[in-house]
Amino acid sequence: MDLKNKVIKVPTKIIIPVITFIIGAIFFSIGAFEYGFWDSVGQKPTKGFFPVIIAVGLMALSVLAFVNGLRDKNKMVEFRLENWLVPIALILMILSSMVFGLVLTVAAFIVIWLKVYEKQSWKIVLIALAIVLFIVVGCFNIWLGIDFPMGFILDMIIG
Repeated sequence: MDLKNKVIKVPTKIIIPVITFIIGAIFFSIGAFEYGFWDSVGQKPTKGFFPVIIAVGLMALSVLAFVNGLRDKNKMVEFRLENWLVPIALILMILSSMVFGLVLTVAAFIVIWLKVYEKQSWKIVLIALAIVLFIVVGCFNIWLGIDFPMGFILDMIIG
């Protein structure tokens, strides 16, 4: 798959302010309604005071950025598709680690990335896989005693 010349044009000057406004609204609602804004009895701010103030600022700046994005003649920003492979792989790893477990997901990622994208030989792939699994399982799991998430499927199988 040749991704070197593929370009996607995205209206980020409109999309990003909408996303940041939604994030600000979420923080506002959590800060104001779950943690509270002001303690009227003690006459002091509560845990939600600073998140609400920052969320209001974020929402105000998002509205200004959105209006500025609508006025801008060059709304579309070009992104090369090959630059999105790592973030997409990260999102897929996070989602698949919930299903298959972290160790299996990391192993599959190494094999797929090295064999399909980097087009390495099986010898290099297996050596890299052995080194990473030795570090992950040997150092973290056995030596340090860190338990990695098993995932939904392995939890059902093992119990």
